[in-house]
Amino acid sequence: MTGTEHRVLPLRLETAPAAVPVRGVFVYRTERPYEISLDFEGAGMHLARWVFSRELLLDGHVCATGEGDIQVWPRWKGTEPRVFFAFSNGEQSCVVSARAKDVQALCRRMTELVPRGQEHRHYDLDAELNALLPS
Repeated sequence: MTGTEHRVLPLRLETAPAAVPVRGVFVYRTERPYEISLDFEGAGMHLARWVFSRELLLDGHVCATGEGDIQVWPRWKGTEPRVFFAFSNGEQSCVVSARAKDVQALCRRMTELVPRGQEHRHYDLDAELNALLPS
């Protein structure tokens, strides 16, 4: 079974001096069960794409996780719990956040499509390696 979860979430750019509207387009595909992509859109333009481990999102919405380029952590204080994402390419970085309830719904849907520990049933690593390696 193949499936796709496509969610557009409003994001808040945390490091900006004034509010900057940014949309986050999260796409999860069962044929690539270990990853999720996030496209940033703002001012009518595609700004950036990050592809990262779905485990970062699944773990990061409940506890701090990630090293290096991407880190994810929840903040349950205040009236609107949020999940924060820090992205860095070594030269530039940004921190955005999304409503925790939106991220939780996305995580719930991803694990409905592919339960944790069952990713290998949706991804043929041998076929991928054979396509890369010469015969």
